[in-house]
Amino acid sequence: MKPSPEVEADAESDAALDTVTTARRQRWFTAPSTIIAFAAGALVAGGVIAVALGFENTPPDATLVPAGVEPDDRLITLLSGEGSDYEELSPPPGFASEQLIDLSTLRGFGTYRDIEVWSAENAHGSRCLIAVHRQTVDVIARECIPAGTDVVMDTRQHGLAAGERLRFVLRDANADALHVYHLTPEEAR
Repeated sequence: MKPSPEVEADAESDAALDTVTTARRQRWFTAPSTIIAFAAGALVAGGVIAVALGFENTPPDATLVPAGVEPDDRLITLLSGEGSDYEELSPPPGFASEQLIDLSTLRGFGTYRDIEVWSAENAHGSRCLIAVHRQTVDVIARECIPAGTDVVMDTRQHGLAAGERLRFVLRDANADALHVYHLTPEEAR
């Protein structure tokens, strides 16, 4: 039994569509702009990996360990004040900033160049670093990263040359060692 003309037409139409789709895919994957985009993406990814590996092997300028110090009322007040100017977006009591840092989990790492560094967790289970400059009563940096990854926080500080930064790194593999790197303007990019 021979298929009806409609069925034959549908089969021919499907075959033609498959041919066009395959041709479009081949053109897309071989188009110069696509090749350039893939190459650029590979270069960026390679650069990130190279920087991460190079950074991993660079000895820190300092290593801080948990200081065993409890947060005082001034610190809690300062961190509690971090948040939105809009009441409906402000963090609930016991939390700080829009990152919802759980103040009950604060752990001090001491001070480096007048910067007091604390770690904590937030309401989402992410690990956080907080840098406080007590002399100016200012939270100069904070960073929360999902658990299972390294927390990296950069700060600018009074007394550093233009473009220099301090980088604090709390490695996922060793939460009892906070590495501090003094970055030159070239390294801070």
